[in-house]
Amino acid sequence: MTETPEKTESPSATAAGPAASKQADSSREQIKGAAVNFTIETLNAHGSVFGATERPPARLRADTGRLDDPEIAKELRVFVPPTSFDDALASLSSDHAVVLQGDAGTGKRLSAIALLREVTDGPLAQLSPIITLKQLAEREYAKNNGYIVVDRKTEDRAADTDFTWRTVRDRVRDHGAFLVVTATCKADKAAAEAVAHIDWQQPEFRDVLRAHLDTMADPETVIAELVEMWPGCRKLADVAAVAKGIADGKDLTAALDLLDTTSSQEVHQWFNEPRSRQEVLSVTALAFLAGVSQRTFESLLAALASKADEFIPVDSGPEDRPTPTDLMPQNRRQLYPEDGLVKVVRADAQGVARHQVHFAEGRYRQHVLAELWQRMDAPFWDAVRAWLPDVIEEHGLEVASGLTELARTAFDEVDDLIWPWSDGELGWPGQITAIYVLWLMSFDDTLAPEALQRATMWANSTPARRWTAAVSFSQVLGVRYPHEAAKRLWQLIRQSDAVAGDAYYALAALFCTLTEETDDAGIVLVLLDGQLNKTRPKPWLRKVTMTATVMVLLATERTGRSAVIRYLHDRPEKAGVLGRLWAAVIRNRPTRKNALIALRDGLKDLRDISDDPGSLARTLGEALASSLPADEHEPLRRDLASLEARNRKDTSPLIEQLLDAITQITQEKETG
Repeated sequence: MTETPEKTESPSATAAGPAASKQADSSREQIKGAAVNFTIETLNAHGSVFGATERPPARLRADTGRLDDPEIAKELRVFVPPTSFDDALASLSSDHAVVLQGDAGTGKRLSAIALLREVTDGPLAQLSPIITLKQLAEREYAKNNGYIVVDRKTEDRAADTDFTWRTVRDRVRDHGAFLVVTATCKADKAAAEAVAHIDWQQPEFRDVLRAHLDTMADPETVIAELVEMWPGCRKLADVAAVAKGIADGKDLTAALDLLDTTSSQEVHQWFNEPRSRQEVLSVTALAFLAGVSQRTFESLLAALASKADEFIPVDSGPEDRPTPTDLMPQNRRQLYPEDGLVKVVRADAQGVARHQVHFAEGRYRQHVLAELWQRMDAPFWDAVRAWLPDVIEEHGLEVASGLTELARTAFDEVDDLIWPWSDGELGWPGQITAIYVLWLMSFDDTLAPEALQRATMWANSTPARRWTAAVSFSQVLGVRYPHEAAKRLWQLIRQSDAVAGDAYYALAALFCTLTEETDDAGIVLVLLDGQLNKTRPKPWLRKVTMTATVMVLLATERTGRSAVIRYLHDRPEKAGVLGRLWAAVIRNRPTRKNALIALRDGLKDLRDISDDPGSLARTLGEALASSLPADEHEPLRRDLASLEARNRKDTSPLIEQLLDAITQITQEKETG
């Protein structure tokens, strides 16, 4: 994919005035609302299903950055080299680069780690899956380090040539580093000469089981029984899940139940029976409305039936016309049969009966959507497309959950659907539903790179799509790809005149998200620090950087407390970068007031965050002293005192400790 060059005009979003203020308020509320509605608890309540488990993980794993050595060792303990391993190792050893190409789920990532550990004991890092060959050919590589690109999203065929691969290979080899790229599609023969592209197959089933069950007393007996009970295709991830279940003490039947083959068979059998129009439409509607109230479900099901009548008319001749009757139909008995896929759950809340509609088994939804895609033709899906816009305003997250499941079977259908939504075709409800789809895709190892690529495409498109991308990167997608998210949000900040929302809030939100959910929040601070340290930046770019920095310093967590002070509490050794950032915005007159407010409010929150707030206040003061000129100390004391007097927050002791630390450092420098 070719990236759109960044624009270099001064961004109008930094301009003062009512219009800019109104846009900022709207942007902040949109980001906040998206984050509040998208919670793990809410997803579970809506019946979301994530791969082989019924619940999404509490924390996402970052898919870029340095790999953790203990985690590497843990993963390699059960690694089984496939037949092509030696060929790949020979190519990596001689050329310092190799490509593993094969289906998703065949263990290519773990194989890449194992290959790199054969040629280097240096640090390993995972790069973005949307990195271009040009970027690979131009980036810096550290000697003896290993780099992995997992399931790289290929660019235009013209860019994926032998020449560009040769440039990448020479760059990596000249730096004394090693690179393994994995891909899910085969490269053209002409592109596979400079760097070996090796077809990858997962290791043999029995060998993988032995590696996982090597601590059992008699693993061969268990393996023989499992081979007999589990015929057919076995994905490596499924084998690992079943083996882990057995190792944890489950019997073979219970371990195989983790794969959910029973639900798939039950749904398949249901569809194999003749089904009425209402039955098919009922499970279709529920796929996008799991967990809604019974009344809401039935009303929206009627709307879907109306759309279906438009796109798939019912043929009726004179002999088919019903005889008039005054009997009232009892449709609910037909909608929720005891042996059907749909059920009504009665949830009593403080003695009041509430009814919600669910699938009889939570995992039915993914199989229902897969069966629908296999069986129903274009007019049916045209009806669904025409119906969804009437649903998303009130039920965007439920719709996004259904679309994410559909993406496992028919990604192109979902991609085509949310593309206009991301551009504001349906207003903010459509944009936030498209964002939710990307966030939900981020939980899936196969779909996450696609989500990143789509958000990047949006970031290089229209103003509305750029804002949709900014919100996407500010939360869950940013947790999965923190380096890429920070980079893209900085791009959008530089292009603020071409973004429909305030991208500064998105970067601040990303910092908050990373502070609360990961150890990667420093990525944002390092980015801003690097921009502030640039020599002779253009005036508009300096203004942009100062504004972005003070926005991050002002950002608050969901608790309402300072995110940057939380970061300082968790990573006191990183106080230096905070001191440099704060000193920069304090010395910059347009941002000075907000910088002081952030400092004062942060010190107030420090009392609630830390058991030793005085020590951290002094640490921050020392960091400030290292970056703030001596002639700025007295004005800082005076302005903080004035701010404290106007807005009494009882933070004076911590302010004094911070200022005393600055004074002490200054005196030591003067006398030393």
